[in-house]
Amino acid sequence: MRLFLSAGLACGLAGLACAQVQNYTAQPGVHYSVNVPSASASSGSGDFFIQIQAPSSMQWVGLGQGGQMRGSNMFIIYSNSDGHNITLSPRLGAGNFQPDFNSAAQVSLLEGSGIANGVMTANIRCTSCASWNGGSMSFSDASSSWIWAVKSGSVIASNSPSANLQQHDAMNSFNFDLTKAAGGNSLNPFVSNAASNGVTTTASAGSSPTGSPSSSSGGDGGDGGSFSGGSGDGGDGDDGSKQTKHIRVMAHGIIMSLAFLIFFPFGALTVRFLSVKATVWIHASLQLFAYAFAIAGMGIGVWLSVTEQELNVTHPIIGLTVISGLFLQPFLGLIHHFIYRKTQRKTLWAHAHVWWGRALLILGAINGGLGLQLSGNTVKGEIA
Repeated sequence: MRLFLSAGLACGLAGLACAQVQNYTAQPGVHYSVNVPSASASSGSGDFFIQIQAPSSMQWVGLGQGGQMRGSNMFIIYSNSDGHNITLSPRLGAGNFQPDFNSAAQVSLLEGSGIANGVMTANIRCTSCASWNGGSMSFSDASSSWIWAVKSGSVIASNSPSANLQQHDAMNSFNFDLTKAAGGNSLNPFVSNAASNGVTTTASAGSSPTGSPSSSSGGDGGDGGSFSGGSGDGGDGDDGSKQTKHIRVMAHGIIMSLAFLIFFPFGALTVRFLSVKATVWIHASLQLFAYAFAIAGMGIGVWLSVTEQELNVTHPIIGLTVISGLFLQPFLGLIHHFIYRKTQRKTLWAHAHVWWGRALLILGAINGGLGLQLSGNTVKGEIA
């Protein structure tokens, strides 16, 4: 309590409105802070301040508005070419693949940004954070959705805001209470004037699984705080979860490719080119095996879609439609077979069985391409 009274007294003595800063620690050394100036909080638009801090040894660090990659307004930083400063790369997320550089973003780096003592710091002013192509955020949201991600490894060392990014090592989602981040009329709330008044602000991330944000008070032009305390690791944040997801993405793609490009077509060809007494039952057995294979792949796909909150996108919708449609195939085939045994004539059921199957195989193959696009495998073989 004494800490915040001292900070408030310093604000009063300086004749300044206090800038409230919400802080979040994602993992040791990786910190995010936000401030909504009083004018922006009142109008619902205008300046919005973000601070990102992380070890300079990291390849890149990112923060995004929104609860998932699709539709997220992202801020990614990495070392510039000389290694003494940083590059800010605003990007728009379109799915679980590398986000594109957002040239329409109205952002700027402020004083205090750069690399010092092994820490990358980005003090960002954003004037396009209330709305962007694909989303919006209320500056009075008490539970605003955000995502973070980091990538370890050799530094990018680029001045280009559209540099190629490798898949993250860790990521998660969390919430900021923007009502507690509102206040002040600073042009840079993260540059500390409070230190000159003998004020120190400390923020800790709390101990909840999502690393509950905490708020600190500082004078205008105030301090983003020195950080300590808990980590916000969780979900996909650890290497084991990342590896599990990668394996399941690969397994889903391989299983479905085998089912729709090899097993189903091979089973269909047996009716045309295999002339033995049990041809029909060999055909049926092969197709049922392929269907079981496809159902296994569908199960993995549903897990991935639920985990990534993508059940409402084109690839899983078409996939579930195709698998459901295939359920009719054995019944269409059996009806034709039993009628044919009595009449020795080809029936309408046979045409329905053949053309329904062909349509579903074609749709399944097309959906495979959509799956590659969704996973980002069309960009340098990366799956993000």
